[in-house]
Amino acid sequence: MPPGRKKQSACCLALLIAAFLFLSHFGPAHARAAEQNSQESLQQRIDRALPGETLSLPEGTYSGPIRITKPLTVVAQGSVTISHPSPDPAREPVVTIDSDHVTLQGITITDKRINPKDASLVLKGNDNVLEQIRIETMGTGIQLREATNNTLHDIRITGKVKDRSVAGAALHDHASHGASSAGNGDPAGNVPARKGNGIDLFQSHQNRLIGNQITNVFDGIYLERSTGNQILRNTVEKSRYGYHFMGTARTLLADNTGTENVTGAMLMETTQATVQNNRFLKQKNNPNSQGILLYDVTDSKLSGNHIEGNRVGLYLENSTGVDIRENRLLLNFIGMQVKASSANMFAANQLVSNVIQAQAQDSDSDRFFGNYWDNLQTLDTDGDGHSDLPYEMNPFYLALTDAVSPYQLFFQAPGFVFLESLFSSGTDTSIRDESPSVAITTDGDEQASRPLWATGILGLLLLAGSVSIMYTGGKRQ
Repeated sequence: MPPGRKKQSACCLALLIAAFLFLSHFGPAHARAAEQNSQESLQQRIDRALPGETLSLPEGTYSGPIRITKPLTVVAQGSVTISHPSPDPAREPVVTIDSDHVTLQGITITDKRINPKDASLVLKGNDNVLEQIRIETMGTGIQLREATNNTLHDIRITGKVKDRSVAGAALHDHASHGASSAGNGDPAGNVPARKGNGIDLFQSHQNRLIGNQITNVFDGIYLERSTGNQILRNTVEKSRYGYHFMGTARTLLADNTGTENVTGAMLMETTQATVQNNRFLKQKNNPNSQGILLYDVTDSKLSGNHIEGNRVGLYLENSTGVDIRENRLLLNFIGMQVKASSANMFAANQLVSNVIQAQAQDSDSDRFFGNYWDNLQTLDTDGDGHSDLPYEMNPFYLALTDAVSPYQLFFQAPGFVFLESLFSSGTDTSIRDESPSVAITTDGDEQASRPLWATGILGLLLLAGSVSIMYTGGKRQ
């Protein structure tokens, strides 16, 4: 072999030996590091991350519980599930956020704890963002505790407790924070599972709950002693109260939907609430079902709500200074009930195709003006769009059935109608809409009214009747 080629072969051999020694020395260390990283728990990865860092979670299932105690962004890459397989209610929440400026995005939480005191996700911090979260729970979905200025967006919460009868839910029954779902659950199954709330806020202020969907829980969105929260474009169905506010102030409930709950929205001991442009449909399968229930509510506004197919569309009790206008109540058994309330304003509402349009009791200082009642015999002689004939809401039926509940069996019986007419004659106990509207606004914001020819015929009939009476009376003289 020529000397040059021998020298080249020797160099190649040396390089191969050096590469082998390098891989022999470092290769196992790198393999061990990769294996260690794959076995690292989610909590360890969170603990190792620096404050403010973005932590991307590869697709897969991770074991909880986990706790986040520093500013961090946790984002799922693909389908990511954090599970809590134990049914023991004493175990920690699946996810606890005890920090400010945390973002949690795109994960699914499955929680099999039975009747836990704490929710599947507990938030104790400010300026956090939860979005695109899916939660399946045997208790409460999310709890906010003394948490301010957080955003919860596009969250879906499904209660996994089987439906049980809620017929015993009383009109003024309400859940204290945590008490509605908490219980000493028995992992062995000796204690039946009870539904928890969907999203539960306690002493939490200026939060935004936007575009969330909640199904089959106790109360869908529950607020207690919380101020300035915005509840926008959410949907709650098949629960007890869709939206339940206790001791709140300056709450905005707008563009939400409640369907097939016991009560769509329950506001109690609440002030300065705004309830607008919501839809409450088919709350009717319970004796105490209402579309919207206001109890001890002050200085609040209800406007533009669509309330359809409920047992009672709107129920108002012990409330004052509430402005109720431009709401649409239709196809309810009772359109509106007002009890022991004062200084409230009912204006430009539409009551259509309710079995009982309205009832009022002990509420003589409320004012009704310009509402549309589809069963009113109208007469608009000056063409101003308001009837010259008032609409009266007689309290007789409500007072009698409150005293003796079985009398409800005689609803619309001829004798009952006769007694009602006797009761109202010569009294000032009825609530009157002095100037009801003769026009109804459709969903397309077009004005529909009674045909002019119908109003003209009614006027001619009244004129003919008057002339006939005068003529007959004259002949008898």
